[in-house]
Amino acid sequence: MSLVVENLSYEYLQGIRVLDDVSFTVEDGETVLISGPSGCGKSTLLHCITGLITPTAGTVSIDGKDVTRIKPHSRNIGIMMQDQPLYEHFSVEQNIAFPLRARGEKKQNVCDVLEQCQLADIATQKVSKCSGGERRRVAFGRAVITKPKVLLLDEPFVSLNVELRKTMSESIENANVSTLLVSHDFEELSSLYHRVILFENL
Repeated sequence: MSLVVENLSYEYLQGIRVLDDVSFTVEDGETVLISGPSGCGKSTLLHCITGLITPTAGTVSIDGKDVTRIKPHSRNIGIMMQDQPLYEHFSVEQNIAFPLRARGEKKQNVCDVLEQCQLADIATQKVSKCSGGERRRVAFGRAVITKPKVLLLDEPFVSLNVELRKTMSESIENANVSTLLVSHDFEELSSLYHRVILFENL
């Protein structure tokens, strides 16, 4: 499924513009990296694509369908934010399975995702007891559990050691879905993405 962002702009009520006429395409199965300085609008772009905020102008299309005004839960987008909130009183497994539960779907592939994220051994552990790296993998598992059409990842490698970064990279590649990846480490991750888009502060 392709993702097309066309002439996207966003500004706050005070007239402060964060995104200005942004256009690009992520082809089916392609991974595109967005990089740039803090405050240049990278996370705002992800929020516009997933529907958490409505752009001031422009459109977001998935597989040829304009989803700009469609509610977030109807877009079938998996998202992992840098400060991803988790349900602290839920177990690792319950957190990953939550999107399925919210949709009324069966937990058919939870075990596969737990194995993929190397979390099977702590599946019943409360998230409140997880390390930073474990929490990142729980957030990633929750993003891919619904087999989304598009995957949005904001700094997914934060708090991960070298071995876990490799595991996460393999998980992203194996997802085989149109992926938009935000990271400052565009040189270190050069083997993972197909193209890089550099943002600048307005």
